[in-house]
Amino acid sequence: MTRTLADARAAFVAAIKRDTPGTELPRLVAVLDALIAWSAARPELLSFRPASGRAATVGFERVGAKAAFWSAQVTRGAGAKLEIHGKVGEALTDAERASVIGTLNQHSREVLVEGDRLRIGFGALKNAAAQAAVLSLMERLLVRDAAPPGADTD
Repeated sequence: MTRTLADARAAFVAAIKRDTPGTELPRLVAVLDALIAWSAARPELLSFRPASGRAATVGFERVGAKAAFWSAQVTRGAGAKLEIHGKVGEALTDAERASVIGTLNQHSREVLVEGDRLRIGFGALKNAAAQAAVLSLMERLLVRDAAPPGADTD
């Protein structure tokens, strides 16, 4: 099933509406739009990734790769969550992974431990400081993964 970004966004917003009170909906949609805008601003590194399964999923992948960089899903009863995927999590050193988990835990009520998927709820990302910290984290990971082996990305 080939979908456009606009279709994916519409399905995601519709899924949020099923579980979210009216006053929270615009704030959660703003989180999604910020993630999309951040990704769209990096067309040389990221492109929209049509969902292959669940309809209420929006995600982006690295240009030239089949691996998702991030995705957002709405799960009934659990709400919308951002997940950082694939090569990023697998390629991190223990210290880097601990740093990512620390950043996500610093801004979320749900505590991740070693071995957990790298996820954070949209509720946490409504906070501007949390959103900025997670987007900064994603920027570091994206640049790190895009750099040639042995390049210094600091």
